Amino acid sequence: MKSNENGITLVSLVVTVVVLAILAGVLINISIDDGNTIETMNEMRNSYYTQEKQTQNKINEMTNGWEEVLN
Repeated sequence: MKSNENGITLVSLVVTVVVLAILAGVLINISIDDGNTIETMNEMRNSYYTQEKQTQNKINEMTNGWEEVLN
């Protein structure tokens, strides 16, 4: 007698879908309940751009004297 054990079973597929639905529900609940999430992301983005500008200014300050030395 030949058994057909290839592929995924319906039970494991249903269990996977249920687990993914629970995880999605938890993540959505966390992101909605925490009203500061979007504000925090905006603050982090602004901080990143500020630090990027400061770094670029420091690099420009350091390399300004090189043109005179190299020429």
